Amino acid sequence: MNRPKIDYPCEWEYRLIGSDEEGLHKAAAEVLKTKQYTLSFSNISKAGKYISLALKTTVADEKERNDIYVSLRKHPAVKSVI
Repeated sequence: MNRPKIDYPCEWEYRLIGSDEEGLHKAAAEVLKTKQYTLSFSNISKAGKYISLALKTTVADEKERNDIYVSLRKHPAVKSVI
């Protein structure tokens, strides 16, 4: 299977899923620290239990992209990252 070619640096979007919007905002701030990013509402589950936010930031290379992904996944407020 061929991997898509990604030209770095580029803007990358992560979808954060959790049960607490404030917790997701805190997770983004803690992981990205001083890095510029935008965080916007994306969706809410039918039952209202989960919310998703779109996190956009510029990544310099594949390592940084993956490191951010792993750090977000490890944060206790984040149930899933897409």
